[in-house]
Parts: sequence; structure tokens; C-alpha cells
Amino acid sequence: MKAVLFFLAALIPIGAPAQTPPAQAPVSPAPASSASPAASPAAGAVDTSKLTPEQQAALQQAIIKISQNPVGNIAVVPFQNNFNYGVGPYTRYQYNLNVQPVVPFMLSKSMNLVARTILPIVDNPSFAPPHVCATAGCPWTFGIGDIQEQLYFAPKVKPGALIWGAGPLFQIPTASPGVLGAGKWAAGPAAAALIMPGNIVAGILVTQLWSFAGQVNRPNISSALFQPFFNYNLKGGWALSTAPIVTANWMAGQNKWAVPLGGGVSRTFKAGDQLMSLSALYYTYVTRPITNPQTNLKVVWSLLYPIKRGIDIQELLKQQ
Repeated sequence: MKAVLFFLAALIPIGAPAQTPPAQAPVSPAPASSASPAASPAAGAVDTSKLTPEQQAALQQAIIKISQNPVGNIAVVPFQNNFNYGVGPYTRYQYNLNVQPVVPFMLSKSMNLVARTILPIVDNPSFAPPHVCATAGCPWTFGIGDIQEQLYFAPKVKPGALIWGAGPLFQIPTASPGVLGAGKWAAGPAAAALIMPGNIVAGILVTQLWSFAGQVNRPNISSALFQPFFNYNLKGGWALSTAPIVTANWMAGQNKWAVPLGGGVSRTFKAGDQLMSLSALYYTYVTRPITNPQTNLKVVWSLLYPIKRGIDIQELLKQQ
């Protein structure tokens, strides 16, 4: 029931300026011109109201592609709902909501700093065997997990060149109750690289974490994450997408890897003045530790906020 309430809460528009989707998170179309930023000298000194319908459609497509770029010049506030099935030795259900705002900061004309925060809200099932649950009950554990902060220094590159960003990653033991987290401070590197030819946005995001402090009675952390992503953008704001999260726990003796396969669809659109996206993706795990789910349904609602400063509309149109 808590999972349903959280999902409904995520669908209620919040009072924020017009923008939308999570990278991840990251959709839906009004007329093509509706996704265009307002004209201003900071936005390339172009009056978008005077663009042709073809240029308006190209500009909308460019903004959608930027929202799919994890180090793009766009602020995204995704609400990533994870419905996990087959968790643990007794194949139970788990719900996880990741609130993961992505905010770019313009350090100079040639460099952005992209800050990505991940706040997990978890409803965890009991791992007790069925006969214990039948007599003593199996209470769920609800709370907040460990927060991650990822920082990417992303240089501006020439059109058609490889887009990339890299920087530090920090994990903070904020879990409450503590069983929902690792109980360790951890840090490591994070990097993303991608290309955006034509209707395609494709690349990979990689992170590595090592613990360096925290509760001495909790296991140390040495884990990696690999997230390849591929988006093929169609007309009307629709896209075919996949972004499986592959993880490796280097401290585990066996079953180090969790590897999901799958994908889904997304759509970018406007509701009133707010640009946003909605996606639904389904994955099944081909190999996993027992604590990972067998299958995962990911429903992501994202609010998008194009950053006008530093965007050259004429350059965006040339790239389409």
C-alpha cells in the first residue's frame, strides 16, 4: 500500500517552474514549439517564435536529446519508481523510490559541473522464512537509504564529438533505520560518455565505490556500477529506451554480478508550462545475488528545466 501511495504522490505536479524528466528519469508532446525555451540573448539571441515549424520540431528534438544526456545542460528532477519482484530467498516484493535531481552549474563557457544526487526511499520485505512469518509475522522495513552525490565535470565539445564528464562520487550513511544502508562512508570515481547521432542518444555511465570509514561491524564496500543506455527518438516526443543497471560487488565470493536485460518506452511532453517526461521499462535478471530481484518494473516521472544560460539555439539547430 505504501508503494502505491508513493507512486501516486510522484504523479502529483509540484509547484516548480516549467521543466521536466529524469534523465532517467527522464515524456510527452504538445505542438513541437511547446518544448522550446523562451528567446533571450543568453539562449543564443534567437527569437524562437520566428522559427519555422521544421526548426521548432528540430529544437524540441534537441532538448529531448539533451534531457537524455546524463551530463547535459538541463536540470532534471526524476522520481524513479522501482517495483522489484522476487527479492530474497522467498521471492518477495520490494518497492524503492529514487529521487535523483540532476543540476548543471556553468563554471565557464567551456566547462559545466553536473551534480547528481540520489535519495532512495525503500520499503523492504522481511527475509524471515514463511513458517516464522506465519507465527510471528513479517513486518516490512520502511525508511531512507544511503544518499549518493555524484559530481561530473563536463567540458563543452564540438558537434558530433564524444560527449563526456567525470568526477568524484560520495556515499553518505544516512539510512534510517540503519538496516536499509551499508553503514559506511564511501567514495570513488564516476564517469559518463555518450554520442548523439541523428535520433540516437547512446552511451555508458560507470561508477566505483570504496568504503573508508563507518561502522566497524559492517562489511567494507568495493562495488562498481555500469549503466549502458540507448534511446531511439521517434516523432511526438516518444522514444524507445533501455538503461540496465549492471552492478558488481567485488567483496562477494560468488555471485558478484547483477545483470538485467530489458527496456521500454518514454515520452516527453508539456503539462501547462512544465516540460516533463514519463517512462516505463521492464527488466529481468539473467544473473544476480539472491538479494537482488528476479524482475524489475521501472516507472520514471521526470521534471525538465532547460538551463538557458550557455545554450546556443543556433548551434542546437545545426546539430539536428
